[in-house]
Amino acid sequence: MNGPGFASPTLCLLGVLGFLFSPDRPSCLAQAYPAQHWATRAPEQAGMSPEKLDALRDLVGGRGCVARHGFMVYSWGDQSKSSDVASAMKPVLSTLLLMAVQEGRLKSVEEPVAEFDPRLKTLNNGKDAGITWRHLASQTSGYGLVEAPGRAWSYNDYALALYYDTLTQSVFGTNGTEVLRTRIAEPLQFEDRCTFEAFGSNDRPGRLALSARDFARFGLLYLRHGKWRDNQLLDPNLGDMAVSSPLAADTPLTSGKGADMLPHQRSIGGGKNITPIGPGYYSFNWWLNRTNKLGQRLFVDAPPDTYVAAGHGGMRMLWIVPGLDLIVCWNDSKIEDHDASPGNPNTQCNQAGKLMTEAVLDGSANGSQAPTTLGISDSRFTLNGRTAFLYGISYYAALGASEDFIRRDLDDVQRYGFNWIRVWGNWRAFGADAAAVDGEGRPIPAGLEKLKWLLKECDQRGLIVDVTLSRGNGATGPPRLQTPDAHRRAVETVVTALKPWRNWYLDLSNERNIQDNRFTSIDALKQLRELARRLDPALLLTASDGGDIPGDELREYLETVKVDFISPHRPREAHSPAQTEAKTKEYMAQMNQDGRVVPVHYQEPFRRGYGNWNPKAEDFVADLRGALAGGAAGWCFHNGAEHDAPDSQPRRSFDLRVKRLFDQLDDEERKAIKLLRTVVGRPVLRSKTAEGGDSVEP
Repeated sequence: MNGPGFASPTLCLLGVLGFLFSPDRPSCLAQAYPAQHWATRAPEQAGMSPEKLDALRDLVGGRGCVARHGFMVYSWGDQSKSSDVASAMKPVLSTLLLMAVQEGRLKSVEEPVAEFDPRLKTLNNGKDAGITWRHLASQTSGYGLVEAPGRAWSYNDYALALYYDTLTQSVFGTNGTEVLRTRIAEPLQFEDRCTFEAFGSNDRPGRLALSARDFARFGLLYLRHGKWRDNQLLDPNLGDMAVSSPLAADTPLTSGKGADMLPHQRSIGGGKNITPIGPGYYSFNWWLNRTNKLGQRLFVDAPPDTYVAAGHGGMRMLWIVPGLDLIVCWNDSKIEDHDASPGNPNTQCNQAGKLMTEAVLDGSANGSQAPTTLGISDSRFTLNGRTAFLYGISYYAALGASEDFIRRDLDDVQRYGFNWIRVWGNWRAFGADAAAVDGEGRPIPAGLEKLKWLLKECDQRGLIVDVTLSRGNGATGPPRLQTPDAHRRAVETVVTALKPWRNWYLDLSNERNIQDNRFTSIDALKQLRELARRLDPALLLTASDGGDIPGDELREYLETVKVDFISPHRPREAHSPAQTEAKTKEYMAQMNQDGRVVPVHYQEPFRRGYGNWNPKAEDFVADLRGALAGGAAGWCFHNGAEHDAPDSQPRRSFDLRVKRLFDQLDDEERKAIKLLRTVVGRPVLRSKTAEGGDSVEP
């Protein structure tokens, strides 16, 4: 190992003691940044295996480094050597694009490039007038090819030269190295030579030369969501968009047929159709560890949240693994099979990804656990990649509860085996807001911050959060989100704020089919889903339906709105529990017949205190058993205010200001949650200890 010298034994010991005994140990490590030089830690101090890192070095060759928790923990080769990183420079270019948006030089990434190079307006009879900055950053511009912008994938180095030249010269008004110096290199205190003229000013300008250890600083900027110490260099929403907006897996490939380009158009290195690999993976020039249309993961043995910058087929790479708080960078390596990696564990690129993952001994970003990720596999939900049944509880007014109440309730949520909660993003009841957005969809700062805090708290506990928006019917407060603009604002506010987390999904419109103020048309719902998908392509989306869903409406949810799962609210009648199994099987049969099967999630069944029928514990158990037997993917223990009681007491999840939820449940409900626990089994629980670590309840 070489590179910067190790810290003194005294400092290392203090660092280890601080990590082991600080009650705030995750943030203690997570917020470390290099200064003029990288601070170092031995691999063991950073929870890594030196033997696995040695194996990684031997496989990769060349020169490289490994950083974890903001410290340099391993390096090989000449750390100060600055040289070309080839196409691994492209995410750096897209970062400068996002900074141009942040500075107001561009309205958005959707702005036409022709606004800065008017020649595009007439090129190919106007075909290229529609090229946007997003198209250039996503390799879908169609530049120099017959396809229209956005219609096909083409890994195109002529388009990248257009991208680089127009962004630096026309948008920023200077050369690329100067733009890089002022916005990235100097703020991040790069140690070594850094230039966009790796081969000189007359040979492919735009090719970036920098050292591995400085490239790792750039990776740390992304790992810290655009923040460098006390300075927010890149808007976190823009940065998160860059690493979470993969091209659709079914994006067509270019035909390769050429079209005119601007006079004297140069290439940044290669041709116009370099590789067919990209759809499903490529996002603002980053390679995300997602799946293609064949279901093949790019890096099969690396965590799903991994993303990389890659050049020359893997010879030059920057790996970022948020869930492990890990950065790996190399140059001039022996690896050249990046494009052969999808679904193939035997490539050197995938073997390197496996080694760096195995090198992490504690298995997580903070030494305790990885972030919680909700996914879908066919008709089932997944938690961190494993099939899971979502078993939850209503917690509507959480944003009006104290943090102490929430923590104590979440302790009980876990104790009784629940793994998700349902929270409303715009709840208003009993004269008080418990909301992140107001009736016009505008943010309520305190409520939005509480929602973010709640997502973080649940993430650390391995819990999923249902965030629901509703237009309301006036029963528990005034109608809200009554205009399309208001509803869109609410979706945009919530999705943007919660984008850093993967442990939640969004119910776009509660009981949207009911013909009162709650009603949201299928067309409006489709537009809301498209908006949310643009803002966060990885977010799971649904829209709940009041009652059993008729066949034609089910098709509209799946084919027109394209929800990720359906959320029927079954009738609240005494005969309902006995029907749940059959009804679930009907949904599954129709979806199989129609060719698209998604999870069935019983997000809001019947409850006590609602009407003439007051269900007993055995009714809840029968309903859950029916859901499981029918093939449902989730179920909720619903609860709310007593309709006919004085002052609606107990209000349960509808009002959590004075009493927490589990202190408001009646005897029958307490009996129910104990019986229900025997139906779903006893999951492994993760809870915080007083020392800031985790304990496991067997």
